Amino acid sequence: MILVIISSLLVVATIVLACLVARAMNPDMIIRHGLKSIKDELDRKKLRKEIKKYTRTVTVRMSLPEKIELYLIDKSNIRHYLPFFNFYFLCFIVVLIFILSFGYVFRLLLFVPSAAAICFLFSLIPVFALDIMGKYNSEKIRRKLADFISVLNRWCAVKEDIFYAFEKSVDSGIGEPLRTFIKDMVIQVNCGIEPLEALDMLQMKVDNAQFKDFLINIKQNIKHRGDIRKLLSNLEEQFYKIEEEYNRRKISTYKDRLLIYFIMFSVLLIGYFFLKSNPKVEEFYFNTLSGKSLLTFFCFLYACGFYMTLRITSFKH
Repeated sequence: MILVIISSLLVVATIVLACLVARAMNPDMIIRHGLKSIKDELDRKKLRKEIKKYTRTVTVRMSLPEKIELYLIDKSNIRHYLPFFNFYFLCFIVVLIFILSFGYVFRLLLFVPSAAAICFLFSLIPVFALDIMGKYNSEKIRRKLADFISVLNRWCAVKEDIFYAFEKSVDSGIGEPLRTFIKDMVIQVNCGIEPLEALDMLQMKVDNAQFKDFLINIKQNIKHRGDIRKLLSNLEEQFYKIEEEYNRRKISTYKDRLLIYFIMFSVLLIGYFFLKSNPKVEEFYFNTLSGKSLLTFFCFLYACGFYMTLRITSFKH
């Protein structure tokens, strides 16, 4: 009986002590601090992996997973919203879409090669989405580049150090995806990587000619110890003029690519509508071997067209 009473008193004392500690401390602040620490640690691990991967790209060719990580996942900045997103997760989504769509498409076409070709295209929808996100990020960074240089110029007036300006610009409301890219670059420099290599990694992530020119000027300034304030002032004026010209001509590679994808996906729906609208055409393509083979060949050509579209990296206006 005495043991039970003592145990009960210990439980009550523990609960009271926990309540007093919780009241003295801010639970929301503790949770936020804990989540921030976890996220920062994940960012550090990801950046250490990127440093190892990108710094050897000069001497070692990148594998297919590394190319996909760079040209689709990194450029799309999808990890800002889904930190766990990587090459293997993308492959899982692609395979899942293929499996889920195959049964339905096969019931429509009744021919395995044609159904496989169409489902393969459907399974690449996440790839197209990441590609569009990357182009959108490129356009967004180009539009904000002059404002970003203006922010850097103001911080260089406080301390004439471009990396100090980069670090301070992260908290100056520069917006995504540039904020994430600059933050990663600053962490890489703070982790001991060479500043010029960190700028090279940043250049790989941003598929934009103007941003590339900006980084080339910054790297030359670092190498030759030039006047960073004068350089930033000249670049700011130059890119404001370039943006004015873009607005005047209404140039947008992102919208061009989005329109191409929309038209190409519309071809599938229109083609299926025409096949089903004429009974003789439907009979030939769906119920004869020659028609099914011809339909498979058309699907192969269509897939080649999508592949060529993905390889388009710039437009000449």
